Amino acid sequence: MSNPYLPSDRRKRSVDLSNCDQEPIHIPGSIQPHGVLLSFTYDGKLVARSANAESLLGPLPAPGEPLSEQHLNQETCNAIAAALADQDGYVESRLVQLANGAFDVVTHKSEGLLIAEFEKRPPDALALDLFALTAQQAIQRIQRQHGVEDLLTIAVDEIARLTGFDRVMAYRFLHDDSGEVVAECKRADLEPFLGQRYPASDIPAQARRLYIINPIRLIADVGYKPVPLEPDRNPLTGGQIDLSHSVLRSVSPVHIEYLSNMGIGASMSISIVIGDRLWGLIACHHMSPLLVPHAVRMSCQVLSQFVSTLVERNLNSEHARAMTHSAAMRREIAAQVTDREDIVLALAADPNSFANLMFCHGGAVSLDRKTQVFGKAPSREGVNAFINWLNEHEKSDIFYTSELGADVPDMKAHLGDVCGVLAIRFYKEQNGYAFWFRSEQVEDVRWGGNPEKKYSIGPLGPRLTPRGSFSVWKEEVRGKSVPWEKSALEIAAQVRLDLQEVALSNENMVKRARETLLATLGHDLRDPLQAIMMAARMIEVRDQSPSSSNLSKRISSSSSRMHRLISQVLDISRLQSGLGLDIQVRKADVRKLITDIVNEVKLGYPESEILVEVEELGEIELDPDRLSQVISNLLSNTRHHGEIGQPATIIAFVRDGQLSIAVSNLGPEIPEDIRRNLFKPYKKESLGNQRNSRGLGLGLYIVNEIVSGHRGSIDVHCEMGIVTFTVKLPISPA
Repeated sequence: MSNPYLPSDRRKRSVDLSNCDQEPIHIPGSIQPHGVLLSFTYDGKLVARSANAESLLGPLPAPGEPLSEQHLNQETCNAIAAALADQDGYVESRLVQLANGAFDVVTHKSEGLLIAEFEKRPPDALALDLFALTAQQAIQRIQRQHGVEDLLTIAVDEIARLTGFDRVMAYRFLHDDSGEVVAECKRADLEPFLGQRYPASDIPAQARRLYIINPIRLIADVGYKPVPLEPDRNPLTGGQIDLSHSVLRSVSPVHIEYLSNMGIGASMSISIVIGDRLWGLIACHHMSPLLVPHAVRMSCQVLSQFVSTLVERNLNSEHARAMTHSAAMRREIAAQVTDREDIVLALAADPNSFANLMFCHGGAVSLDRKTQVFGKAPSREGVNAFINWLNEHEKSDIFYTSELGADVPDMKAHLGDVCGVLAIRFYKEQNGYAFWFRSEQVEDVRWGGNPEKKYSIGPLGPRLTPRGSFSVWKEEVRGKSVPWEKSALEIAAQVRLDLQEVALSNENMVKRARETLLATLGHDLRDPLQAIMMAARMIEVRDQSPSSSNLSKRISSSSSRMHRLISQVLDISRLQSGLGLDIQVRKADVRKLITDIVNEVKLGYPESEILVEVEELGEIELDPDRLSQVISNLLSNTRHHGEIGQPATIIAFVRDGQLSIAVSNLGPEIPEDIRRNLFKPYKKESLGNQRNSRGLGLGLYIVNEIVSGHRGSIDVHCEMGIVTFTVKLPISPA
């Protein structure tokens, strides 16, 4: 049935399940009947009021007229005048006395209008002064808890005690915006909802937006009849009055039917907001109508804001612990593969550490087409096919998806039941890849409580019950894995660098052996070959017979051919040793880049202390990936050669068209003869360092090559026990 109080254009747009996610719930055109709404322009003229205004407040001016001494009383008129004069227009509340009793007047500004809402206080209003103390005591109890679930458990207990609701639940949103009840305080005879899941569609996007900007929401009587606004028009915008911040705003009929089907008589929700994201809700249900006084609701809101702060602090601590734990596991993996020539076999021999870095069901590692799989993973052939696809279609060194069938349909047949893939490319030249796999999202997500519990069904159908909406959601999530969390992506990026470093070290060891062999061939074979060629010429001069002539020519020809082959091999060796680096220049925030690298180093090596002094540099054109290598290698150098327990320092600034980055540490002065070879690879001075026993002197060599590729310079200075490496790069290299 259409609402006769709504404008004709809104009566035409009936709300059902096909369009409820587009319902403009911030402009309902009506309010709940337990209060009155008045709307004024900033010059004090009344422009709209709820249809019940005069029955509760007495005579009021006609629309377009200001308040006068015949309306309300002086105390209330002064409160409205003060709200009109307030430049900020934030939500404020005041207690006023009218003929019909005491009212909480809640005001805020919206689109050039002042919205004033009158909510009648119950007769025991004096007792409400105790709620501030009660809320403070509740905060102290919550503050003593350790862990998110513990503090939410205490929070729902305290809010139930403050408000008197039959059921109070803490509801946490998950990766796909579905949610789970993680704490509950309820009346003993009610069905438990703890552990139940709700699909994201139960709270449409526009409702989530309002939960963020208006963090507390009361429906005092689910069976209420909406009170229309007269008129529902903002004369300044020509549109309907925006009630986003209203405490009396009428509720979507879809949501009312959902609550009615569950047998709920009153409802209140309190938002848990972290940053600008709706992290969860504290949902309150009562089996009969319940009007929670405004002062009590404000105490609950203060409590929920404190809960939001504690939740955020706990989540940050959990993330830091996870990253620290992953750093220890990464060091184990690095040690596991460093002593082995074959990275693939080393990881496959004990894959538990590799798989336990993140929640996954299986993994794989491949290098130079040697592939090993473990756990619930595709076949080797399937992994190799996916490597071919990545080489052809993916330029990034990190690839991830939680819906493989939709994102890469061509690979679904090769990867079997796998739905989630996280891949890192750590050695492009030899197809070095590592993979983590996730299966389809757990299917047995279930509802707690009595499975035979029956809910009533309204005219919009069975979907508007918890289990009905859940059944539809369960079908929607088929073919998807749990998405890869932000921390998983950070860990994967760090593992990629670890494996890249090991692979590069192994490659250079092989390359060094190859170069030594080639140099030996060149040195040891050239002299004997030269002697053979000279002997052949002497035979030809001394013995003029045809047979001798032919023999000498064959010897000379073969020797010359061998000489050319050796020269070509040596030329190739020299070319391989002198190849430049690929520099990909683009704009980058250098200050953020340095900060991110320092944070990663601190996570990987918690014992490290790094002092950072970086100016606001803005965006600079350079290769950020290569610059990251420079900074990482220089910081690694301080770790291996600086005084133990003393901090390193990194300073960056721009002067005279140059970006300068200086990395310093306390340490012994570097002798002049060592400085001359400091930026060369395979130098003997790299040997014998117990803190870097496997070092080959490649770090500074790579740094020098990158800086040269940017047409910059790098210098080392030793003064008063401080060793400083200074990199200077032109801001706009040709």
